[in-house]
Amino acid sequence: MKKFLFYTFCFLLLGGIVKAQDLIESAGKLLSIRAGYQGNYLKDNALSPLHYQGSGIQYGLSYRRIGKNIFGISVAYGAGEMRSNETSGFTNTFLDINIDVEYLFRIKNNSESLDIYLGGAYETNAFFIEWNDLDAFSYTSTQGMAIRGLLTQRINDRHSMQTSFDIPIVQFLGRPPYNGIDEFIIENQDNPVKIMLQGEPASLGHYLGLDWGLVYAYQISPRLAWNLAYSISFQKVNNLHSFKRMTMSAESGITLKF
Repeated sequence: MKKFLFYTFCFLLLGGIVKAQDLIESAGKLLSIRAGYQGNYLKDNALSPLHYQGSGIQYGLSYRRIGKNIFGISVAYGAGEMRSNETSGFTNTFLDINIDVEYLFRIKNNSESLDIYLGGAYETNAFFIEWNDLDAFSYTSTQGMAIRGLLTQRINDRHSMQTSFDIPIVQFLGRPPYNGIDEFIIENQDNPVKIMLQGEPASLGHYLGLDWGLVYAYQISPRLAWNLAYSISFQKVNNLHSFKRMTMSAESGITLKF
């Protein structure tokens, strides 16, 4: 019951992110819906000294308004299981939640089939992993600004490709305390969202996060496109409880123009 309440609170209050994965031929207001597979590789010394890997299902919803520039809001939610390479006796469940607000400026170029954008995004990312109904747990949360670049190449009237990248520049990082629990966690044990979003400024030497995405789109009609997307995300934290995570996602969905 405790685990169910935790997941419910996180899903309702945080939502998630789909990064640079909306693509349709012409400008306008776009709504994208997608689902897919998420694979994870993890080393988190706050949880254990072992390496973990596992997979789950990821869902995403995003809105973009494309004119001279781009404004967008995205949410995504992923959940699944991880196991250590050393033993199959312990199964850890994870939750991956993200929120994203972006504003990108169009960069002028001489090609009619190529669109280039560069700007910024405010991101909230939260990853939580636990074992045996919170007998052991760890989390990593980041909030802050990132530089975002996006490039769209229209191959012809039906087919398009898009690639994007994110580089964080100002981040607030949240990680478990040294012994796994402290007075703040005890006082807010019924508010897991507040615990996960407690963060401190992190320098580039302390925290590194990189995101890259590739999208293929097939234009079914002027108002409907089918998308196939692949993305890679890498996070690294250098401190007493070091953390490394690589995520690879493959998704499919549709984009509606209205």
